[in-house]
Amino acid sequence: MALAYNLQELVETDIKSALPEAAVTEIISQAPFATVPGLFNLRDISNATTASSTFPAILRPGLAYRSGAPSPTLPDGSNAALATLGIKKIFDLRRPDERTKKPSPVIDGVEVIWIPDANEGKPPASATAPPPDPDKSIDTLIQMYLGYLESHAPVYRAVFEHIRDDPETPFLFHCSAGKDRTGVLAALIHRLAGSADEAIIHDFTLTRVGIEPGRQALLTMMQGFYGESTWENPVLLVLWGVHAAGMTGFLKILDEVHGGVPGYLNKLGFSNADLEVMRGNLVLTAN
Repeated sequence: MALAYNLQELVETDIKSALPEAAVTEIISQAPFATVPGLFNLRDISNATTASSTFPAILRPGLAYRSGAPSPTLPDGSNAALATLGIKKIFDLRRPDERTKKPSPVIDGVEVIWIPDANEGKPPASATAPPPDPDKSIDTLIQMYLGYLESHAPVYRAVFEHIRDDPETPFLFHCSAGKDRTGVLAALIHRLAGSADEAIIHDFTLTRVGIEPGRQALLTMMQGFYGESTWENPVLLVLWGVHAAGMTGFLKILDEVHGGVPGYLNKLGFSNADLEVMRGNLVLTAN
């Protein structure tokens, strides 16, 4: 029997508060989430297989997956589960220090791609010196997301090259929690395919449920950065949480400053013809 829960209330819950375990278990056991031992927050970014989705299905299912960082040593059954999903390529969006602390696993038949970011492996300023004004936390979050367009341009370009050149090979991309760097890339893919902003926000905010199994580790990481008082800092709870307003603001400035995803991808060296090929490879049926 299905549980009674309010998904909107769950995704709006702050990061320091635990979500009901039974509700989380039910949500992550069904599409768009997928289960692979050793991975959390894993899901197909398409909503085409989600019966409850209220948004038109645009993206092909079974092509692009997002997640948090996999365990360095995957449990038994992980390889078979990844093979069932067809995932043959994993793009790691993390910094060098994150990869040192939690190395990428070696997976038979799966290529792991990591490209140094353009920020020389330094974390965003907000990760080491958050703003003191809680009223500016969302603005800081938006600026962090915009910064990823520059710092992660090399690996984002590699992902779009894969979409252009190898559209029959499913792929996974992840950072540490599968929230921010991963969320920006998922939004870019959605936008190129033609997904509505509401669908992008829905995919983004599902992360609040998806990270629940790894939430304590995330909070421990926060304390490692900022000390024991982390949970009482309202600015940090925004920057390390999942907030629709951050993604909404990012999409708005993406359009105003970068000319949307087409303008951004043009800056990465892709032609308009490339964009048409990629769009055709992403959508359920080419328009």
